[in-house]
Amino acid sequence: MKINIRLATTALFCLILAADPALAKQKNPLQPPPPAVPVGDVDAVPLDAPTPPMLEGTGQAIDGDEIAIGDVIFRLDGIAAPLMTVPLGPEARVALQALIDGQRLTCDVLDRGADAQHLSGVCRIDDDDVAEAMLAGGMAAVYRPSIRSDATSRERAARYDAAETEARGRNLGLWTKPPEAEEIAIEPAPTVEPTMDRDLLRGWLIQAPFLIFLTLAGLIALFVASNRKRSRDDQLEAETQALLAALLGEVLAIRAAAQAAFDSTASLIQDLPIPTGQLAGLALPPATVFEANAARISSLPREVSVDLVQFHARHKVVSPILLQASALRCEQLRAFLEALIQAADEPMVRAEKLLD
Repeated sequence: MKINIRLATTALFCLILAADPALAKQKNPLQPPPPAVPVGDVDAVPLDAPTPPMLEGTGQAIDGDEIAIGDVIFRLDGIAAPLMTVPLGPEARVALQALIDGQRLTCDVLDRGADAQHLSGVCRIDDDDVAEAMLAGGMAAVYRPSIRSDATSRERAARYDAAETEARGRNLGLWTKPPEAEEIAIEPAPTVEPTMDRDLLRGWLIQAPFLIFLTLAGLIALFVASNRKRSRDDQLEAETQALLAALLGEVLAIRAAAQAAFDSTASLIQDLPIPTGQLAGLALPPATVFEANAARISSLPREVSVDLVQFHARHKVVSPILLQASALRCEQLRAFLEALIQAADEPMVRAEKLLD
């Protein structure tokens, strides 16, 4: 009877433990405490937004192989264009802008850079590949650090190679070759023996007084015309000097503004865009004197006129880029400003020698 009571008591105790595990854990001094649940850091940086598979919209060319689409800088995959600071760099940007100007772009994203604002891939206008068009015009070269193994990438690589080969064959853009001078055979003229016609000599002697009078009249007219021409030349030279001084002052003002913008961005983080608070100080003065006197530039010495045209062409490229400074890395913007500053030195040096 005692055994049955003990068995009943043990069974009752097991039922109590099964019905209330928490009570069993409290009464068991050997049970370890539960592990702590980790709590996330409230100051942790949020994850980047996922990269979109495709972008659509209109764009603005930054250089020969990069397009600003909204806040995104999109690089054309598979090609490389000259930098803006080297020969044909501005021309490549102008060619890309002419292709995409006002057109709706459909861009497949293949890769991303340091953040979601720097992507790369293939852009099309309708069914036309923009990168392939740049290759066909000779304004870019094929650039593939690695070739993807899928059939679409191989087919695109073959098209790009064919477009570059055709541009090379036609000597377009980057592949332009100087024409070779053709050898010209110069044959000596046949020797003519001198002869004297006595009748012709007699006629010249009879008309000698009249010829002398005509010669004197011609010399007098030439002297008068020479004096008039000298007066016009002096006036033209004075006007040229004044125009050159005005153009030089405008170049100096643009260069000073570019230098100030270059210096003000030296302390910024170079691989990030320009802060919004400093965008207002990046504007360049307009080239009003050059634009108002574009038809008279050819009257200047050739070396100076070429330097001025090249400088203002670069100014025309850099000015709209500064308006999009928020979409550019600081180091890119500083490269544009430095190239503009260097382009101003040549016309200034040449013009100062002419004005001395």
